[in-house]
Amino acid sequence: MMKLCIYCSTGQCIKKGVRNNKQRFQCKSCGKYQLKYYTYKLYNKLDDKIIMFLNAESVGISSLSRFLGYSKQTILKRITFLASRVSKPRLYEYNQVYEVDEMWTYVSSCRTRDVRWITYAMNRKTNQIVDVAVGARSKENLAKVINKLKLLSPKKIITDKLSVYPNLIIPVEHDTRRYKNNKIERSNLNLRTHIKRLSRKTICYSKSEKMLENCVLLYFSWHNWQMKFE
Repeated sequence: MMKLCIYCSTGQCIKKGVRNNKQRFQCKSCGKYQLKYYTYKLYNKLDDKIIMFLNAESVGISSLSRFLGYSKQTILKRITFLASRVSKPRLYEYNQVYEVDEMWTYVSSCRTRDVRWITYAMNRKTNQIVDVAVGARSKENLAKVINKLKLLSPKKIITDKLSVYPNLIIPVEHDTRRYKNNKIERSNLNLRTHIKRLSRKTICYSKSEKMLENCVLLYFSWHNWQMKFE
């Protein structure tokens, strides 16, 4: 008895070799390949919301794979795809007070352990995240966030006492007094609590800067930017 194609649902499949000790078939109508049985189920787009929700609830890649029944590679590819669809908000506001801060984390491979910084800006009154940049704690990365704030004609920008900020923020009023950036510091605690790879003293970590950026973007999209789904 011939196997029906799982893609076109009408074509008949014939045996076409073996892959990973599993019989492989090819559809005579659409030409697509399929296996006799699969270790993991076929991905369902309805699980996109679940991935974003669990990513924002301190659930790691391995846990997502076990819970949803997909392979780790499928979860990683889907997170990358969802992050590529994230669009940062276009704000139409002026004369607002913004807080800017950076938080560090590790990005590790088999041989290296590098520090990466998450720099982002928050509206002090509405708690709206304006922009975020992931990478080195360099003037170029900090300027990406500050320059976007300048386009909004801010009343004041509050930061820590990092020496790079004054030259970037001029001529906008700059405040570095203690406890003035308490809102964004509390947001940093939320990030470390809600994103598994940012937790302190844990074996969970990002293996690439791009995946770290993807998870942070999905977190802000879920909690702050209200990403739209098809």
